[in-house]
Amino acid sequence: DEELSVMAQFIQKLYELADKAGGEAPKPERPATSFIDDIKLSSGNEQLLAVYNMKDELIKAIESWSVLSEKINNRWPEWLILKRLVGHLNGIEDADVLRTQAEQIEKHRLLIEDPDAITPLIKNTEQKLRDEINRLNGEYQKKYRNGMEYLLSDENWKKLEPDQREALLQKYYLNDSAKPKVNVEDTRRILETLDSTPIVMFSDRVAAMPGRFEKIAAEAAELIEPAAQIIKVPPRTLKTSKDIDSWLKEVEGKLKSALEKGPVVIQ
Repeated sequence: DEELSVMAQFIQKLYELADKAGGEAPKPERPATSFIDDIKLSSGNEQLLAVYNMKDELIKAIESWSVLSEKINNRWPEWLILKRLVGHLNGIEDADVLRTQAEQIEKHRLLIEDPDAITPLIKNTEQKLRDEINRLNGEYQKKYRNGMEYLLSDENWKKLEPDQREALLQKYYLNDSAKPKVNVEDTRRILETLDSTPIVMFSDRVAAMPGRFEKIAAEAAELIEPAAQIIKVPPRTLKTSKDIDSWLKEVEGKLKSALEKGPVVIQ
């Protein structure tokens, strides 16, 4: 005798189950619930009769939607991981294939389709990111070593106090604590690495490193010799001995002219 009192709750549960059985891509389309709307519009014994008359359809819907809901729950976390991984592909060459595959899963609502297309795509995307992170980290370490060797051979750098050196390295994000934290052991750590230092940012830092070390050397010279002039050697493509002689003469003239005004630091 409590059927009428729980009917509203029963109908609400049906709607909630339908919501869980589909929705935003790449989930399947949300199941149609127009037949539930018809039940909701009735009341009293008429509503009970409507439920009774549609009991087979309701049972089938509940069973079907429950299965869909479970499949969605199982695959959805993997999809969110894939979306995060794909979002970090910016700046990587030859990554369009992986990005397109993820777009197809979403466009065609393939979340719960078999065979599972998401798990293998996660592995492929993860490996692509791992390879690029390792490549950039290798370039970073190489350029960092070259930059520190450059500074250690610089006479002005040698004369700086330890705290002055650390301050300059910190200013240009070349101190130890500013180095990108790289760990590609598993998916979680790859995402943590990229959330902290995205590929484009990592690539920019690697490309900017030689120039930053040059700026540090220039500032070191200014600290040791405040009146020193920073003279940049003009770039040139040299193909013959005559080209070399001409370039040396140009540099010599530029340096001698500058020396008349004070000390010179070549960059």
